[in-house]
Amino acid sequence: MKKIKYLLLVLPLLLFISACEDYITDVDPLIDVVQDNLLTSESQTEFVVRGVQQRFSVVASQIACQMDLLSDQMAYTSDIASASFPTFEEIDKGAIVLNNATTTGTYRQLGELRFFADDLVKRAGQITFTNTALQTLALYNGNLYGGIARFYLATAFGFRENQPGGTIDAGPFIPAATLLDQAIEKFTAAGNATTDALSKRIVNSLIAKAYFAKGAYAQAATFAANGMASGDANFNALHNDVSNIYYWGFAGAGRVQIYVADRFNTYVTADPKETARIKISSVKGTSGRTYYWQTKYPDKGSAFVVMTWRENNLMRAELILRGNATGDALALVNAVRTASGLTALTSINLTSLMEERDKEMFCQGTRLIDQNRGAVPWHLAATTWRYMPIPQTERDANPNLKGL
Repeated sequence: MKKIKYLLLVLPLLLFISACEDYITDVDPLIDVVQDNLLTSESQTEFVVRGVQQRFSVVASQIACQMDLLSDQMAYTSDIASASFPTFEEIDKGAIVLNNATTTGTYRQLGELRFFADDLVKRAGQITFTNTALQTLALYNGNLYGGIARFYLATAFGFRENQPGGTIDAGPFIPAATLLDQAIEKFTAAGNATTDALSKRIVNSLIAKAYFAKGAYAQAATFAANGMASGDANFNALHNDVSNIYYWGFAGAGRVQIYVADRFNTYVTADPKETARIKISSVKGTSGRTYYWQTKYPDKGSAFVVMTWRENNLMRAELILRGNATGDALALVNAVRTASGLTALTSINLTSLMEERDKEMFCQGTRLIDQNRGAVPWHLAATTWRYMPIPQTERDANPNLKGL
């Protein structure tokens, strides 16, 4: 009797398990996972493009904030009660260990951006497009962000303290000058892929910026002259994933660990109108000292500023002052100041222009580039890191870096 009861209990269970197997077998494919080969199609092009753009939005402010921290524009102190990241202190002092977790993560994410951007261009070459607008979208964005990734590799990272450059796909070390040439090639391809006038001007400004980073001012002149113009909308990294705006999360209202140099308070004290472009607030340290922190990016979802017509104007003004272009440098600078409601200057030279760049590109990651191209003096000892190091994980995994 017990055996019969046992069979009566087990038989429905077996039937249930068999039914479950059929049910699992017949279930529709997952809707939040896509097979890689299915992405190489015209119908998925916009999806892949959005993925590259989002990847950029995650890493852009992260790199720029760390570049500002390494420069003389921002600093870290444990005197602020909410500060607790020793990795930030290493960056601030230029005493960065190769396994610094902050710079290691940033290098990895930048590498991912570069890979996905290049992969987008590769996929576009394998698709037979019937919609030319989608083809343009893919080629423009793939080349644009592939160029930007190489630009940041060249200007933010280095193999040794004063040896900028990076690696691609576990290949050999690529010096900054070569990476910037590659970035310019990518930007040029992006410009050639589109007929949109603003997109072309953005590309020209980025090419000029790459030549600036090389200190190749004569080459920069043509592109800056055809770059972004007064009234053009900013080229921003839009933070759809609101948790990844670095300035807010580590140098702003989210959590103040990184503060701005005291001179920014001096700027706004001397001319209160400067608050239109230098947005700061203050916090008391445990010692009683007052520190100033940025409010340019007040929210988690604030868009990070990558390139503006104002920066392009200031590049053009510098080229004129250096003798690499013709025009009215003072008028270009005053157009920038007027746009922020500031009083026009009566004269301009390279020294005062660098101060204008300091104010106008506040918290945009450009100060380190200005210091490393020699336009502004270096503020730390000669033996310090002037770039963030290629991390130990890359050095260990990449056979091309061993023994260098």
